[in-house]
Amino acid sequence: MALQDLLGDFPLSRFVADYFHRLPYSVAGLASPLCELGTWKSLTAILAQDAADVLVCRRNQQAAGPPPQTSDAAQRLVDEGFTLLVRHAERHDQRLAAMAAAFERDFAAPVNIHMYCTPCGQFGFGWHYDAEEVFIIQTTGRKEYSLRKNTVNPWPIEETLPANMHYEREIMPLMKCELGAGDWLYIPSGYWHMGQSRETAISLAIGVQPRTAVDVFDFLRPQIVGSLFWRQRLPVAGAAAVIDEEALNAEYGRLFSQLGEELKKLLADPRQAAAFLAKLQQANSG
Repeated sequence: MALQDLLGDFPLSRFVADYFHRLPYSVAGLASPLCELGTWKSLTAILAQDAADVLVCRRNQQAAGPPPQTSDAAQRLVDEGFTLLVRHAERHDQRLAAMAAAFERDFAAPVNIHMYCTPCGQFGFGWHYDAEEVFIIQTTGRKEYSLRKNTVNPWPIEETLPANMHYEREIMPLMKCELGAGDWLYIPSGYWHMGQSRETAISLAIGVQPRTAVDVFDFLRPQIVGSLFWRQRLPVAGAAAVIDEEALNAEYGRLFSQLGEELKKLLADPRQAAAFLAKLQQANSG
């Protein structure tokens, strides 16, 4: 099932223009065909696999000991108030893999699917934000999601997510959205959120890694390292420097200006944009 199927009559192009990267969006009922993908049976089938990446936590605290691999062990933890999280569930279920592939084709971006089972009245994680665009598919039970726009660290990327996100600094108003089985919610990357179950609930979180301007630098690096200009050696800056600090700063300033001009020329070539776009589309065409 692709995103357009979840949107029903609402055009995908309008969703991308008006909501994607910008605002939360929710739909009731249209995810009902996906409920069979997130059941206790499908969850425990993944837990039984040795390669499953499982996290057990309760109110931000991770449980000690190995993750559960049987239905009984999993049920005991849920009864104790622990949330069960299977990361990259698409690696262990062909149906989830097909859905991840459909989202990859839609957005030409990497996608992962996490599966959550949260006991009644509990939450696994408190207020936090993700670097990914997140689509929550509620498959069993009911769960209330609280949301706030992020003005503390807008447009985060995965490699710079802080350990302390400083939720206490946020000033934006609170929004709430309650999902039942078959409902879904889109949470833009960077949006604060937390979910608390009204009853024991299982949900799928489809994470779409957004493309950022940093990806352009990654794309250009193979060309840059092949350039004699960019491979030029920099003036010695340590104790063996042959010029004083003021002159060294001036030399590096001149060099940075030249590098900026070379980078500007590289980016101005229209073939670069076309090649970058082709690379994104080819990487996620499967």
